[in-house]
Amino acid sequence: MCYYAVITCRSLAWFLLTIVADLFILTAMESPKWLVGPQSYIIDDSMAENTTIQRYPSVGINTRCILMKNVNAVNFNCGPFDLDGFATENNVYPLPWKFARFFIVLGFIIMTLTLILTLATFCRQSIFGKSIHTITGSAQAFAAICVLIALFLHPFAWGHDRVKRLCGSESSAYWPSDCSLGWSLYCAIISVIFGFVCASMSIKAESANMNINVKRRIEAGERLLCVM
Repeated sequence: MCYYAVITCRSLAWFLLTIVADLFILTAMESPKWLVGPQSYIIDDSMAENTTIQRYPSVGINTRCILMKNVNAVNFNCGPFDLDGFATENNVYPLPWKFARFFIVLGFIIMTLTLILTLATFCRQSIFGKSIHTITGSAQAFAAICVLIALFLHPFAWGHDRVKRLCGSESSAYWPSDCSLGWSLYCAIISVIFGFVCASMSIKAESANMNINVKRRIEAGERLLCVM
């Protein structure tokens, strides 16, 4: 049970940065803008009359945007590589991207769980004799490592036929040829940085929550403490 709540600037900043890091992971995981093709296409906007938009084919860890041509129209289709996911053949969904997807999803799940733990630190400092701050900080560092592994795995498939059709025949592992790096990849990089920053902030948050003045106020019977 929560008998008191201690909210410090450090613990609040830690919680908010954890949310931001988690959202960056989610954005990188679901967006196809990891590699963006060099050739753009002018597509009629189906949502507005007499309006066209410029679109670039792109691929991510789990999704892609490609040009779809049929008898009646030319449009862009964005979605997952295949509904079967990991069961999809490697010539359709490259094996390195399957592993990259596994690690970034794992990182997202762990980072999301740490949100609950950061909230728990407002009214509890330990669980089963272990510091919640230490457990949470370690989990956040591990989540950042998982996303970092995904970042290293994704370029291994840049020599795949799918990427060569998008970026040019000269593309190879860690060389995207004519493609450019998309903002989704940078979101993943930022999430890694924020993940490690969150892990280090857990130490600062713990020291703020365990301050001697905080302990004295709790012993004095205060139930809600807001500490700068």
